[in-house]
Amino acid sequence: MRPYLPPPRWIVPVLALAYLFFFMYGFFHWMLAAGLVFAVLLFRPHREWPAWYGVFALSALLQHLTVSWLGLGPPWDRIGPDASAIWLHPLLIMLCVHTVQRFDFRPESAATLRGMALMHAGAALVGLLLMGKDLLASYGSPGWLNAVGMAPGPVRPNTLPDLINFMLSHFMGGFLGVVLVLPMALWLLVPANRTGSSRIIRSALIYLYLLPMLIYISSSLLAEPDDSLTAMLKILLLAAVVVFSFLHGWRGAALSMLVVSILIAVDGHIHSSDILELQLYVAVMGAMALLFGASVDELRQNERLVQIDKDRLQEALAALAESSRRSLHSEELERKRLARELHDEMGQTLTAMQAQLSLSRANAPADTGQDGIARIELLTERLGKSLRSVVNALTPDELDQLGLYAAVAFGSPAQMCEQAGVEYATEIYGDSQLLERLDMVTNLAAYRIVQEAVNNALKYSHCERLRVRLRIGERRRTIFVLLDILDDGIGLKSLRQIDHGFYSIRDRAAALNGVLHIHNLPGVRVHVLLRQ
Repeated sequence: MRPYLPPPRWIVPVLALAYLFFFMYGFFHWMLAAGLVFAVLLFRPHREWPAWYGVFALSALLQHLTVSWLGLGPPWDRIGPDASAIWLHPLLIMLCVHTVQRFDFRPESAATLRGMALMHAGAALVGLLLMGKDLLASYGSPGWLNAVGMAPGPVRPNTLPDLINFMLSHFMGGFLGVVLVLPMALWLLVPANRTGSSRIIRSALIYLYLLPMLIYISSSLLAEPDDSLTAMLKILLLAAVVVFSFLHGWRGAALSMLVVSILIAVDGHIHSSDILELQLYVAVMGAMALLFGASVDELRQNERLVQIDKDRLQEALAALAESSRRSLHSEELERKRLARELHDEMGQTLTAMQAQLSLSRANAPADTGQDGIARIELLTERLGKSLRSVVNALTPDELDQLGLYAAVAFGSPAQMCEQAGVEYATEIYGDSQLLERLDMVTNLAAYRIVQEAVNNALKYSHCERLRVRLRIGERRRTIFVLLDILDDGIGLKSLRQIDHGFYSIRDRAAALNGVLHIHNLPGVRVHVLLRQ
């Protein structure tokens, strides 16, 4: 499927009349007929090029005959420096379009920075070929020109400055014809480029057409051709083009170029200004504006793509965090089930064993079997303690009974520090009522992180004091839990200890879309941020 709309049948006579109009009432300062041919050939397949060549050639021939019939003088005085425009003009432009298409220049990709650069290269090639044709018509011998179907040009520059002006003026005419017409065709005929057109046109009607046109035309009527006011107005007009190109990209540049070309043409008609100066002004400004606008569009497109990737990444991270949270929740449920079964089944069995051993020792003779039964009772008591320790490791009772902060302050972490002879302190900041809104997964993750950090400090740091701070707050419906564990020990000797000693903390923090930071000070400081 073609990315741009094929023209309807009625567009053929319309384009032929437009080509005829541009040749009869156009001029070489803005060779719009060249831009029209370039745009048509770019949008149509190669198999249609002979037919379009015939349309444009017949249209030019009709203009030639009309001028002769009206008695307006030699045809070349109206259609250009030589009569070859009828035959060679479309052929040369066809060669230019074919050349840029070999570099993969297509209407659907012309709106990029590379596409605009190729468009300018094609426009420059059109200007060079048309300039060469006009030079050949001006300096070639009449006999040779007649042999190839060309008529001598009416103007032949005799001095070097005149020759340079002639070459630049005719080059700029072809260049400007393509640069003025083709961007508008790309805008109107490629559906992807028409998005947001109403906003650009409304902005142009207010800021680009009405105010600059009124100010520039009224000032041009009052100012002299070399007046500093006219120069200042041209600078302001250039600034307006740059701003409009920045706001609306290459489409804003194309529209502003159209406005500026109209204003410059009116100024040149009023003051009879230097044509080459006007051409250079419009050409340089237009080329810079289109490239600048295309680069702005690409930058914005890249920003949109980056934002889309960031949004997708955030969605993936949120989905991963939610999946990890569900996994942790399922894991904790399974831990509770195992703890309950161990407590119920093994606990009852151990209780029955202890009761049976008590009965056996009461019935056993005093001089036989007492030592064996006592040893079995001791082993049973140790087994009961180990069972309670395993059950508490699977699901800490103090967390369910006391809550997060009390479990951290008085539960297993405090007991480990007390047994190791380490001074232990806890602090809480923020809204403590938010603790009641924490779900089971977040509560347990925070408690396990404190347990693991305290265990690592006692194992590696050889500290004397250990402090745990818990800060809780809410922002945008998200509860943040910040854990800060600091000891005064010797710190970590290598990064390997971080990899092996804190992987459990890192995994739990990542599962809750959190962040872990470890600072190896004198002592170790562990920062963990959890989100719910």
